[in-house]
Amino acid sequence: MARKSMSSFDIYSWVNTSGKLILGQRVDNAYYEGKFVLLKIKTKISDFLLIEPSIRIHFTKRVRPSSEFVSKPFAMLLRKYIRNQKINLVEQIGFDRIVKIIFSNEKLFAEILPKGVVVLTDEENQILGSTKYLKFKDREIKSKVKYIFPKIIETKPWELKLEEIVSNISKYKDIARGLVMGLNIPGEVAEEVLYLLGIPKETNPSNIDRNSIEQILINLKKLIDMSLEGKGYIYFINENPMQATPFISKNILENGGRMIEYESFDIALDDYFNMISEVVNTKIEEEKSKIMHSIEENKILSAKYIEESQKLERDAQLIAQNYSAIEEIVNCINKNNGNCKNVVKIDNKEKYAIIDFNGELIKVYFNESLDKTIIRLYKEAGELRSKSKKAMSSIDDMMKRLNELEEKIEVEKVKNLIKNRRKEWYEKYHWVITRNDFLAIGGKDADQNESIVKKYLKDKDVYIHADIHGSPSVVLFAENNEVKEDDINDAAIIAVAYSKAWKAGMGSVGVYWVYGNQVSKSPPSGEYLSKGSFMIYGKKNFLKPFNVELYIGVTFREEIPIIISGSEENVKLKSIVYSKIIPGEKGQKEIAEELKIEFSKLFNDKERIYMLALDENEIMQKIPGKSRIIFVKKGLNKSTINLKYDLSDSS
Repeated sequence: MARKSMSSFDIYSWVNTSGKLILGQRVDNAYYEGKFVLLKIKTKISDFLLIEPSIRIHFTKRVRPSSEFVSKPFAMLLRKYIRNQKINLVEQIGFDRIVKIIFSNEKLFAEILPKGVVVLTDEENQILGSTKYLKFKDREIKSKVKYIFPKIIETKPWELKLEEIVSNISKYKDIARGLVMGLNIPGEVAEEVLYLLGIPKETNPSNIDRNSIEQILINLKKLIDMSLEGKGYIYFINENPMQATPFISKNILENGGRMIEYESFDIALDDYFNMISEVVNTKIEEEKSKIMHSIEENKILSAKYIEESQKLERDAQLIAQNYSAIEEIVNCINKNNGNCKNVVKIDNKEKYAIIDFNGELIKVYFNESLDKTIIRLYKEAGELRSKSKKAMSSIDDMMKRLNELEEKIEVEKVKNLIKNRRKEWYEKYHWVITRNDFLAIGGKDADQNESIVKKYLKDKDVYIHADIHGSPSVVLFAENNEVKEDDINDAAIIAVAYSKAWKAGMGSVGVYWVYGNQVSKSPPSGEYLSKGSFMIYGKKNFLKPFNVELYIGVTFREEIPIIISGSEENVKLKSIVYSKIIPGEKGQKEIAEELKIEFSKLFNDKERIYMLALDENEIMQKIPGKSRIIFVKKGLNKSTINLKYDLSDSS
């Protein structure tokens, strides 16, 4: 089962890595909408710290404040007291799931415990406000009352003396329970340590010698050291996300699991909790439940019809095989009104009798010949078999509908992942990651052209422009490396496809490139450069004319499908499916809808789910204008796209 909240070990790792990033920083703003507390704090990871009581605390790129975050009283209280306040301390309370953030005068306590809250207090720990007001046996969360911790784990397990460790674990019947319950080590950490040492979880603590306990501590400290590197890892078992940790788990990897590595534990947590949030349409689930109930009812009904038909057929066969003996009983009934052997029941009103013949109860009607009885029984058996067949046919229809609903549910889950996926800073521009994993971005308008060059273009980067007015300014980030012609060609497609050449329906257009140090905003004396225009000094390196065409494909980033565009060689290489479009007569929305349908036709099962879940708006953003689809084909790759160099937006 997927882990639903952060552990004390996770909290320790977060406080000692990401928590240090906000020391000395000011809170620009604070938000709360009933579920999440968001603090706007600028860091290299993200601008928002997310706190979800009982669940998690980490920086997020997914959750952003909306109008709902503004109106809650606790949000207004946070703004009143901690907006523009400097953060002086971030610490874990003991070794438990409580984080304390100290400002100039106030304190914020984030409880990642069951029934946890986020509490704001003054410097004397008097409660100013909370996400919830609660009353427990040993404490009360209420304004103007002193904030008291719940019962907490005070000591870190690796700080205990060896004698204390032996004493604590010896109280339990196996070593796994001893570590988890006796030393308060989270389950995933305890299992990893035992796996690394080859100690079975069910081993009795009395069979663990002093040296083994020392080795447990040594390996625990190794995991601690790894968790302080700041990286994060999401683990999957049978393709289902199971947990996010700040350390590599050999236990999972060597037992059939799969891992995604992240440069930041925060982003791993951000993605993991998004993955396990199963937001599914309630009406679909309700319909699914009704259909499943109907299927079970029809199965029972079909089986009942078959059972009854088999009974009638047995009766008919029994009568045929014992015709004379049963005829004698029936004649007796007709003459003596039922005062005969083997008669179990007489119904004069309905004019039938139940007879017991060799343990089988047979229903016969007065004045009906046995020949007619046999015919009637076979006819009724046939009618029952038809009803059973009809019930089974109905089950087939319902199963088909059930499969459609289950597919729809899976599609909705993926749609939710796509909707909430972490957007990279460069996605606000036209962008491409080249064959050799260099990033190129191009402006969508004159303002973006202006800012791209001023903000990002460095001397050794490559500047690309189509030889036509109205082309995006494209920056290929070289990062002091020699870029190949393939990379320049991959980036040049942005300048061509998103230029005015598309709208004009041109067949081809020229393209040139220069180094960043050849581009200037300073015009010759007496001349003026409009917004988004630049002077090029020195030699322009012209490429062969490019066809005005674009290739759009589907690849994956961190298990989530995303749309990419670019040259055929690049998109085909990086995509599981791709298409070629050229200037045409159909609008962007129509083309996006067609692409989504055509993509899905090429796949079954999981890939089809991904295609049906694609965001049409995301596809539309890649389409330069009115277009025509030339083909749709399967691509060569199923892997995730990656950047060769870390290009975080420094702004």
